[in-house]
Amino acid sequence: MRTDHLFYKLFQAFPETLFQLIGLQPPAPGSYSFDAVEVKQTALRIDGVFVPSVPREPYYFVEVQFQKDKDIYWRLCTELLLYMRGSAPEGDWRAVLIFAGRHLDVEVPATLSGWAADVRFGRVYLDELVVEEDSPLGLSLVRLVVEQERTFPARARRLLERTRERLPAGEARQRALELIETIIVYKLRYGPEALRAMFTLDELENTPYVQGLKAQARREAGREARLSLVLRQLDRRVGVLEPGMIERIGRLPDERLDALAEALLDFGSAADLQSWLDSQMPG
Repeated sequence: MRTDHLFYKLFQAFPETLFQLIGLQPPAPGSYSFDAVEVKQTALRIDGVFVPSVPREPYYFVEVQFQKDKDIYWRLCTELLLYMRGSAPEGDWRAVLIFAGRHLDVEVPATLSGWAADVRFGRVYLDELVVEEDSPLGLSLVRLVVEQERTFPARARRLLERTRERLPAGEARQRALELIETIIVYKLRYGPEALRAMFTLDELENTPYVQGLKAQARREAGREARLSLVLRQLDRRVGVLEPGMIERIGRLPDERLDALAEALLDFGSAADLQSWLDSQMPG
């Protein structure tokens, strides 16, 4: 998953987080809508724009940087001005560059130095973000994205516990759990077995990824049961199978395994099985 898409989901679920990141009091719920936008007639795409629902309030432009980009200031300035020109808003603008760490920031081009020094422009370095146990949930989620791998599991587990304790069952809790799950998968890039070893399925209950794991487990269990039944039936029809034959049968796709379960009723010897397999797949 791209990092900007992760932050897109986070800001959509918890729009107040942007204002907390730059030290402002979050506006009333519903004051802003958040979306990624493409500037018309260009190839430029802005990670996110907070569009005010009240006239004359400022627009907030957000770019997320998890890799060094020497043109980031040029790009953000160009995107911002083109968007404002096309939208002709009544309000002013604010711009926020969110870096994973200060080492990813680059020198501001001399032409843009005054613009980047404007009070309307802000930078956030996530690895310097101080987050306490009682910090707003959105800030805790943002900090989790840049948490060191050795401390990540413990912090993620505490955040899971806190989400369940403080948020009542409902859409808000589900969104938070799904975001934590997304960050876990993005951050660690672990497969199902490693994820199960770190976090019980109960800890991530009802999130899409874990629901997918459970469905996969059910499919695998169902296939193993069907395969075991077919092998037992073959033992009865043609005798004990050689390991190589069992391996070939185990590689059959589900629909061919089902076809074998029907075909074996006509087998009288191992040669019949061999002939059937040869007709289904290369040796």
